[in-house]
Amino acid sequence: MTYFVQPNSSSQDLAGAINYILANLNTNFNPNFGTGIVNSTNTTATATNGQTTAYLYRYLDIAYADNGSGSANFSSTPLSTNSFYGLRNTNTNVYSTNPADYVWYQINGTFSGGNLLWYQTFGGLQINLLVATSQPTPAYQNPITATPIDLTQVSTATNLQGRSAYALTSTSLAGTPTTFTTTGNATFPPDNTWGGSEHWVATPPSYLAGQNVYQIDGIFNPANSLTLWGAPYLATLKVGNLSAINANLGTITAGTLNAVTVNSSTINAGTTPPVIDSVNHTISSGAGGLINPNGTFAFGTTSSNIIDDGTGVYLNGLVLGGTNATSLLNLPTVGAYYNLFNFTVTKVASTVLGASGSIYFNTNNGTTSAYAISATWGLYLYNGSTYTLLQEFYHVGATYQYYLTSPGLFYSQLGSPFSYQNIFNQNTTQLAVGNYSLVASTINLSNYSSIGTNLGQSISATIVNANSYQYQIG
Repeated sequence: MTYFVQPNSSSQDLAGAINYILANLNTNFNPNFGTGIVNSTNTTATATNGQTTAYLYRYLDIAYADNGSGSANFSSTPLSTNSFYGLRNTNTNVYSTNPADYVWYQINGTFSGGNLLWYQTFGGLQINLLVATSQPTPAYQNPITATPIDLTQVSTATNLQGRSAYALTSTSLAGTPTTFTTTGNATFPPDNTWGGSEHWVATPPSYLAGQNVYQIDGIFNPANSLTLWGAPYLATLKVGNLSAINANLGTITAGTLNAVTVNSSTINAGTTPPVIDSVNHTISSGAGGLINPNGTFAFGTTSSNIIDDGTGVYLNGLVLGGTNATSLLNLPTVGAYYNLFNFTVTKVASTVLGASGSIYFNTNNGTTSAYAISATWGLYLYNGSTYTLLQEFYHVGATYQYYLTSPGLFYSQLGSPFSYQNIFNQNTTQLAVGNYSLVASTINLSNYSSIGTNLGQSISATIVNANSYQYQIG
């Protein structure tokens, strides 16, 4: 911004102008509003202490030429024939290529034999310029080609400058060399340094489908006039699908990932992926998901999970042992049993047994229809190896009444649906590892012509649409 005020200037502008005058000007202050020069010591940068100038405006452009008007061999970088440098002070950061915009100063000799223009900024829109063959002090640096100098900045002891370059390719670039050094602050690595016939330029190029733009970043050190470049990375691409990319993508954060094929030695999901406990067939620690290349896997938490540890698939929290569904089961005579369901327990845990269906009791006599049928039956849990009774699971005692209204029919059928579930938990019974059977059996069957009069007819018991199951909790 300018450090002169007008009648409508704000109090902030007035204070800034006063502070600027007190800091930079003496009684001989005679600013030039065309060139921006407030005060200057020495006439050129070839003086022993260089040329120190205070300006009105923020930015300073530097150019070079062979004559005092800048019309001969005007350049934004010093040429070996150039014997003049030009300075342009403005409030715009757009570099000017018009020689008439500059104030020109002549040096002793030319910019040859290693002569370069060095500068150091002090803040307060002040700058010192010095022509030398080497860096005068670590605070000095060379002007960047066609780049205005910001006079509000203060030069530091390092003066390291960041640089970037871009290359257009239709192939992937290699990751080596990991670094590359070039001389100066306007040079780039040679073509094909990273194996893609790439050509590096200062600005991102336009690209078409199937082409990639790679970027390299570098640090220029004015102390040795070297730029250290890093390895290239993909900056932009234009492809129909990401199969064009073959790269180590590191950590990817994504919302939804739809994949046809995922190739990996191990796939983990979760901050701390689950660890399989093959002894207890569960997850010992962690939570989330795990898929191993040998086919074993684990999903869930330590208390509720599904795993395959190589010996089988286990559902902890709801481990399904098996099911049995039969449309018709004819129970044998009283005291015998019918095997409804065989199952195997693979681990000690709370066990749930269940059964459902309908049971019917039938009597058929050639002369007399039964007035009532009395039946007692039950479901029982047996050890499948020794066939030892472990627990009575379900027991029914009931009298089913039925009146035959059609003369000449002497067939009676009475029945009822049943459904029952029993949990063998830690407080009662935890089944040991082994084989088990769920059995149905009739205990007492009787039919009557009237209350208290037993017909003595044969009775059969039939279970229809039976469903039996077992699962473990824990």
